[in-house]
Amino acid sequence: MTIHVTARFTARPESLDALRPILVGLVEPIRNDPGCIRCSLVANAADPAELTFIEEWHSQQALDRHLAEDFVKAAVAEAEPLLAGPLDFRVHTPC
Repeated sequence: MTIHVTARFTARPESLDALRPILVGLVEPIRNDPGCIRCSLVANAADPAELTFIEEWHSQQALDRHLAEDFVKAAVAEAEPLLAGPLDFRVHTPC
């Protein structure tokens, strides 16, 4: 069974220009991560300060390995001070 993930980052208004390149820079490394089926970064059309990763993974194990990687931890740590609130990270399974 595949695992779907949404990770929503909402930038403080003055921080969007700093946050966007951090997140955009993660897309290709995530796509190249073993176990990643797909990864997209999208902006909320009604609120451009809200950027969301939409990902699909082969398994929970693949996702867990990904989340433990240094480049992921470093990017989240770099992004956190730029956010208006906590990262909204959700794991979804097919119905």
